[in-house]
Amino acid sequence: MNHYDRHYLRIALPAALEGLFMILLSSTDLILVSALGNLSVAAVSIFLQPRLVLLCFSRSLASAVTLVTSRRAGAGEAGSRDVPQLLKQSLTLCAATLGVLHILAFIFMKEIFLLMGAKPDYLELAMEYGPFALLGVYFTSLTLILQAVQLGYGDTAKIMKVNVGGNILNAIFSFLLIRGFGPFPALGVEGAAIGTAVSTLFSLILAYCMLYKDGFLTGGKWIPDQKYFDEIVPIFSSVLSEQGSERIGMVLFSRMAAGMGTVPFAVHSICMNICDVYWDFIMGFGKANMVEAGQTMGSGSKEDWHAYKRTGFKWSMLLSAISCGITWFFSTEIFSFYSTDPDSLAMSGIIMLFVAIVSFPESIGLWGAGILRGSGYTGTVAAYSFMSVAVIRPIMTAIFLYVFDMGIVGTWIALLLDQCIRAACSSYMVYLISHEKTVTLFGITMKQHV
Repeated sequence: MNHYDRHYLRIALPAALEGLFMILLSSTDLILVSALGNLSVAAVSIFLQPRLVLLCFSRSLASAVTLVTSRRAGAGEAGSRDVPQLLKQSLTLCAATLGVLHILAFIFMKEIFLLMGAKPDYLELAMEYGPFALLGVYFTSLTLILQAVQLGYGDTAKIMKVNVGGNILNAIFSFLLIRGFGPFPALGVEGAAIGTAVSTLFSLILAYCMLYKDGFLTGGKWIPDQKYFDEIVPIFSSVLSEQGSERIGMVLFSRMAAGMGTVPFAVHSICMNICDVYWDFIMGFGKANMVEAGQTMGSGSKEDWHAYKRTGFKWSMLLSAISCGITWFFSTEIFSFYSTDPDSLAMSGIIMLFVAIVSFPESIGLWGAGILRGSGYTGTVAAYSFMSVAVIRPIMTAIFLYVFDMGIVGTWIALLLDQCIRAACSSYMVYLISHEKTVTLFGITMKQHV
């Protein structure tokens, strides 16, 4: 453990633990809902992709705010003076744009669920879950913008406190409202959605109060001006194209998975949720790579950039090995937390092995993508992500499902291939810029930053 390890872990661990606690606590909905049967699991799961599509905009804007903030933090006090205005203008843009998108999503909710592949036997349950869950997505979007500034300064501990507190509240309300307890009525999947809406509103208010106390909401204009758009749009558009291509690919992927039937889709959804536990944890290390790369770019230290690159890779590999081992040897016990249905358990065995193995390419991909984004190569990440997620994964899924008739196993082979491709692309690009070579992807030459 040297000072690079300590500084890196100071940012990475709170972000990783926050992601872990968030996914574990949010999994409470799925665990409690699973007791109501496979139809309820499918009804809640069908909302996942529309939710992530809506979050594309806010996550992309939040990433742009984080990258700009980290550069200014690396440049010192002079670079930090305009951060309050950056935050306020970003909040205004997010609130207005997401407000319109959420209204449209509410109006066309049934059509969206049918487009996602919802079946008639659980469509009514999905419509009960959707409205309040949609409100929770809006509150989450605004919270992401607030926390983007904290992430840019590496203050991940405060982000962790807010999100863990909100998700504990979500778990409490879900427990009380899904099955009913004391004076609280048993609302089923609608109760899970209400718990989500209340907890995300709590997180939004708490995050706002923290930033207000730290002085990030005083001074500056709320209405975005031309200078704001000139600085944010190039980064935002690159990240949005990456997020958008990932959502296109995942929507197609989920749509084909939903067509396998209620039980296979329920098993697929549970295994994806288990897979997301490690994904959300190691995402914290990916964020740390992005922040460290951005801050070292702002300070102009090439030596620190290379040191944090090596540090990030070392920790990512170590944690992937631990995750793979735990998932491999305790696959049945882990799946049983979600469902003890005999048919589901029998089908889950081989899929859980994929969940274990995919830990490695997931980690490498996030490590490389974080470094590339922080170093100014957001367009590069968007390019290879589009090819892998939006083109290769859906094609491979269709081939394995409809040509080779491999069922749920085919969907997970396609997912593993996609993660391996992204890991290889990000690693290769990091190698090129580490050795000061020209980065060319799909005929486009990227400007050298490091």
